[in-house]
Amino acid sequence: MKITIEKNELSALTSLVHRAASSKNTIPVLSGLLIEASQEKGLTMTATDLEIGIRASTDQVQILEEGSVLVNAHYFADFIKLLPESAIRLELNPETSRLDITYGRSSGYINTYRDQEYPGLPIAHMEHRFSLPQNVLKEALRKTSFAAAATHFRQVFTGVLFDVLEEGVLKIVASDTHRLAYFSYALEDKELKPFNFIIPTRTVNELARLLDDGDDLIDLSFSDNNVIFSKGNILLMSRLIEGQYPNYEQVIPKQFSTTLTIDSHLLTTTLERARTMPTDEKLKIHHVQLNLGEQEIIVNAFSEAMGEIEEVIDDFEIKGDKDFRIAFNTNYFLDVMKIFTAETDKISVQMSGSLGPALITNPEKAYYLYVLVPLRTSQ
Repeated sequence: MKITIEKNELSALTSLVHRAASSKNTIPVLSGLLIEASQEKGLTMTATDLEIGIRASTDQVQILEEGSVLVNAHYFADFIKLLPESAIRLELNPETSRLDITYGRSSGYINTYRDQEYPGLPIAHMEHRFSLPQNVLKEALRKTSFAAAATHFRQVFTGVLFDVLEEGVLKIVASDTHRLAYFSYALEDKELKPFNFIIPTRTVNELARLLDDGDDLIDLSFSDNNVIFSKGNILLMSRLIEGQYPNYEQVIPKQFSTTLTIDSHLLTTTLERARTMPTDEKLKIHHVQLNLGEQEIIVNAFSEAMGEIEEVIDDFEIKGDKDFRIAFNTNYFLDVMKIFTAETDKISVQMSGSLGPALITNPEKAYYLYVLVPLRTSQ
């Protein structure tokens, strides 16, 4: 294999792909980056740890000699990133099993693995199911994935659910059982048979790097227990999380005794100040308490070790029951408010007493919502 390519093009391709390689040393080839050069496809790179895989290609390359080579993904990426802005030549030396890297009058080499042992991606028999605009998928994941659990004894809660219903209605949901994020979108294909699948949050993070804000379509295909997201010359494969996701519709409350409408920026800044108080030693969870009255809302954050913050809000509208206290995980509330503050001046918080789940929505957009479970406090 022998190619010449500009540094920026090589670095961009490498940065996109190499993160899918394994950072563990248990199976050396899984930490590899497969580089393939052909006149027909240009330069293609592939990396996988069997849980996730990324493949991307470019035609902005001069193929002097076709071939392939497998190198350590992370060492190669780190080195290429630091090269000067110039043309770079990559050449495999079959006698020494080294990949020679020449840039200007300088050069280096990196040892290679045996690419015959590389597993590749299981995409030979993938079946396309549906497509949706990149910007929609990007928005959906941004507005939901943060609610998934970092760790949980039920693995389904560590991922994001894609639930395709009748007439092409797609629901994207994430929950750690203490909060739930929900996004709905109508697909173009109304004849799609209902099915669902769960992707890991790591896949979400890698997808976020691939998606842009345009409305070009991204295709979703399946092969065995893998989902494949593809657009143009980029493909991301992910192992699915196995298991049955609970009925999330049952978690979303339908009836309320109190509806609060409040300025999103005001509430966000109040919560940010409340979060400066350290975690309470008794509850072990950073929380904020709202005392809801007819004329004012008193927001309280207390730390026995450090002090107390008490703020009064008098700019709001409230309907239904009043004069009760409700406590929330401050960080969970702020995660939700960061979404709303970016796009709406007012939010609606619907509640049923101190212990019922609260529904938080944008009054102007009904396609996404959040459920927060209140905390039980001694106060």
